[in-house]
Amino acid sequence: MSYSAPRALAATMWPPDLFVELGGEFSGARFHYTEQGVAPPGVASVVLIHGASGNLRDMELSLMESLSRHTRVIAIDRPGHGWSDRTSHPDISNPAVQARAIREALARLGVERPVILGHSWGGAVAAAYALDFPEDTAGILPLSGALYPWPGGVAWYHSVVRTPAIGWLFMQVLVEPAGKLLVEEGVKSNFYPDTPPENYTSKTALPLLFRPHEFRANSEDTSNLKENLARMSTRYESISVPVIIVTGNADHTVSPKLHSYAFHNAVEGSELIKLKGTGHMPHYVRRDIVVDAVLRLARGERVRAGMTTIHADGSVEEALAAE
Repeated sequence: MSYSAPRALAATMWPPDLFVELGGEFSGARFHYTEQGVAPPGVASVVLIHGASGNLRDMELSLMESLSRHTRVIAIDRPGHGWSDRTSHPDISNPAVQARAIREALARLGVERPVILGHSWGGAVAAAYALDFPEDTAGILPLSGALYPWPGGVAWYHSVVRTPAIGWLFMQVLVEPAGKLLVEEGVKSNFYPDTPPENYTSKTALPLLFRPHEFRANSEDTSNLKENLARMSTRYESISVPVIIVTGNADHTVSPKLHSYAFHNAVEGSELIKLKGTGHMPHYVRRDIVVDAVLRLARGERVRAGMTTIHADGSVEEALAAE
């Protein structure tokens, strides 16, 4: 199963790197990934899982070089995103099913007991991994993670995508030109109040999102997430693997209070790092802090249970729980 992108987008997209064939319930699909580094003895490999409306290039651009100096790092396209197949699984929009698919891919790559970092939508995949495969998880780091159901719904166009005939016409005719017009404003909004790096859109191959099959996959993931999190979040108190949560308190995309703070309070012994004044993309704005947290998990260091608030000037406050 393979896809081609609209010709108008070809100049903005990086070519795919490596592929792994899946088996079992996902047989016939293959996932796209990239990797760097070698895991020394006693240090876990790290797996980077991107959020909604994106692909592995976001993780690769921000974190791979820094982390790969210390261990093996794998970034992977979630099902239907980037260059990964959606698979034929009927419930593939469920973060728990995506966690199973990614675990299958990692097993075929010889990765055992990794640290799972999941950004935004990918944070739900990291939580599902910890819930369902604790024996095969060295630790998780939900980064600005979407972890609980939220008030309200999703953007209007997700409903249009699901509408017969009209949805097909919308994706085939309108998504690409509208996306090209709005993508830069979307990037600025996602980073706010921080500033995106120069040429972020092209460097992360963001226009891949506007291919009809990927836009549909992203819409399915987003539309079904609230219902899936309503079920999954009832189990968070049972998570037993090491957990470090990183979030910016100025995140206007995924509410830190509703998601990260609540997750910290639910998972006994977890560590919450609150970055004062930082938005939804700490892996760019406070990369050093994210890298340090990931490597502590990879080295098996004890999690610093409680909440640490780090201000822009580097000053630190500590507390037991988030409010």
